[in-house]
Amino acid sequence: MLEKIPNHSLVIIPNNLKNKLLKEISQNKKLINIKMMTKEEFIQNYYGKIKPEATYFLMKEFHLNFSVAQKYLKNIFINHPKIKKYYDYLMANNLIEKNPLFNPKNITIIGYPDLEPYLLNELKKYNLNITEETKNDYLPKVYEFSTMQDEIAYVATQIAENLKTKSPSEIFITGLTNDYIPELKRIFSLYKIPLNINNKISIYSTSAVQTFLKNLTENKDLNIALEKTPNGEVKNKIIDLLNRYNLPVDETYLTIIKEKLKKLTIPAKKYDNAVNVISLNEINDKDKIYYILGFNQELIPKIYKDDDLIADDEKPQYNLLTSTKKNIIQKKVTERLIKSSPNITITYKLKDTFSTYYPSSLISELNLEVIKNPDIKYIYSNLFNKLTLSKYLDDYLNYNQKDKNLDILWSNYSNIDYGTYDNKYHQINKENLMTYLQNKLTLSYTSLNNYSLCPFKYYANNILKLDPYEETFPILIGNLFHYCLSHLYDENFNLETEYRKYLKDKELSPKEKFYLKRLYKVLEKDIEIIKREETHTTYNKHLTEKKLTISKSQNPEINFTGIIDKVSYNENHAIITDYKTGSVTATLDNLNYSLNMQLPIYLYLIKNSNLGYNVMGIYLQKLLNTPTLDSENPDKEIADNLKLSGYTVNDEDIIQEIDDTYENSELIKGLKKTKNGFSSYSKLLNYEDFDKIYQITEDNINKTIKNILEGNFEIKPKRIDNENISCKNCPFKDLCFFKEEDIKNLKNTKITEILGGEENAKMD
Repeated sequence: MLEKIPNHSLVIIPNNLKNKLLKEISQNKKLINIKMMTKEEFIQNYYGKIKPEATYFLMKEFHLNFSVAQKYLKNIFINHPKIKKYYDYLMANNLIEKNPLFNPKNITIIGYPDLEPYLLNELKKYNLNITEETKNDYLPKVYEFSTMQDEIAYVATQIAENLKTKSPSEIFITGLTNDYIPELKRIFSLYKIPLNINNKISIYSTSAVQTFLKNLTENKDLNIALEKTPNGEVKNKIIDLLNRYNLPVDETYLTIIKEKLKKLTIPAKKYDNAVNVISLNEINDKDKIYYILGFNQELIPKIYKDDDLIADDEKPQYNLLTSTKKNIIQKKVTERLIKSSPNITITYKLKDTFSTYYPSSLISELNLEVIKNPDIKYIYSNLFNKLTLSKYLDDYLNYNQKDKNLDILWSNYSNIDYGTYDNKYHQINKENLMTYLQNKLTLSYTSLNNYSLCPFKYYANNILKLDPYEETFPILIGNLFHYCLSHLYDENFNLETEYRKYLKDKELSPKEKFYLKRLYKVLEKDIEIIKREETHTTYNKHLTEKKLTISKSQNPEINFTGIIDKVSYNENHAIITDYKTGSVTATLDNLNYSLNMQLPIYLYLIKNSNLGYNVMGIYLQKLLNTPTLDSENPDKEIADNLKLSGYTVNDEDIIQEIDDTYENSELIKGLKKTKNGFSSYSKLLNYEDFDKIYQITEDNINKTIKNILEGNFEIKPKRIDNENISCKNCPFKDLCFFKEEDIKNLKNTKITEILGGEENAKMD
């Protein structure tokens, strides 16, 4: 390759071949004056660099969505009538930056067999040299397998054999589609083969990005959004992206930022010495070992279709490659790759869980020998062997299908306790847990409640994240109501504006749209009543959606966090309100079991914050209130349902500050004064009680943190007075297989017992 490159040449070469060329230069100890760049870098220097703002202005000027604007920008230098008006607009508005100093003399092309003819013709104006990589004629071995699992297992055994003489870093796997990844990870972990699959991790789903986008969408202010975004590598990536643009923060800008964030990545953890998964075109060293998996029709070689911006029947007149020509080139490229090394093994499957497959047509066209269902050596992983034996026994006993390897595996592992199941949780290594958590732990009411209901539920949901968040319609309603009420005290608040703003980008069915129109009236009535009720309190200043975070430890980094829907306050005192669109039960019973902790946690957060307020009341407020059909006074019924439900400090002077109608309260449910004092339904607690609740809450939080750090995630659901409160709505019931002996039986404990002393209420 090197000897064909003239001196003082611009070399247009893909990134995957740059290192190979540099290595060749180093080995030959040859001084050569060349400059290397990719095809994309050459186009930017030769035709012009499209400024980042171009997408924004195309979307605005021509009313394009993001993906369509990107398609036009990708093809912007093709002289086609469909594209020309966009090119002219970008040039007229200085959105294409030319490089006047770029003036190559000699150009060498390496590794681009699929250059578009229009670009090739342009390059021919210079002293052009097209250098092809050295062609070899090695014939790879090809193996056929019935299933993907057998295919991967065979490759794992072969690599285990290779590792007797080779380093893992000299072995590569390629050709993978996404459906291979989970099974590849599973089987290689059973064989204890170190594996680097993905060098990059998308940042879009991280809490930092989602926090940033939420605040940017709501406030349209970059400084506020960045201020509220946690510091770290992800935030730095966000800042780098924002620095590329100097644009107004409107809906178009938000769309672009969201789409760009979907593409941003950070480096994944990578083993220094491991088998690496690479792309097919990275095969470039005949001394390395390569395994090409999934060599099936329509997957390898890649198939191009007539679905480009410019159709195939138009492409020849604009010097563009048709999909047919691309497919011919791709077939030749793949042929060269698989013949480039004597150490290439090709495998393919005939079926997986969902589909059947055919071998790639290249196998017959090149007349490659195919070895069908080769024997898998069961000598490298006892655990894999036992799991495979269990699968073969399932097939034999359930379907009378006997695998050829069943007898040999059974003769070696007849003591595997087939047909039995132990659901016991086995303690995980604490050091491994903290490594997995990256030495960080963030707890909230929801995660604490998961642990309190059952430690294994917390493990499955909050550590393994097996139940991904999905915005169902009931959750959408709750988020919508919370969003609108979070802006209730904004200057010039307009409910209809906020309501529409939240729903703007939501995909809704006609039925959902119908209900949301009706729910608007419900929320409108709620706000009317809330405003009326607030004329009866001196707590007339408000914080909404107040996020508070308490640092519990620096090493490891442990934080407890929560978002309080509303903090209402006067000079020194505050009350807490949490909105609910579902059922409301403002009880503190069973607080000793770390249950019903939401309001106490808000009390805990306020007390540990720098807000400086003494909390005098903690309440829930039900928002979805509709009168009964036969209601004689619908407004009164709604107002009664909207009353605050919770606990108030037992101090009449303070109560009067909170509610001047307290003698027969219009604000707080059950609060009433009789001639004998406050009624028994008033839910009053003295100052010492509030202090005890705080202390119990802190103890519960500390105890939970300690248990999590110890890796205590046993299957231990709670049953209180014969009611299993942990399992009835748990999404992991089919995972834990809990038994009667796993259940922890408890007695219901009233808050009065708990506050009366430890002798009356045993702590969990």
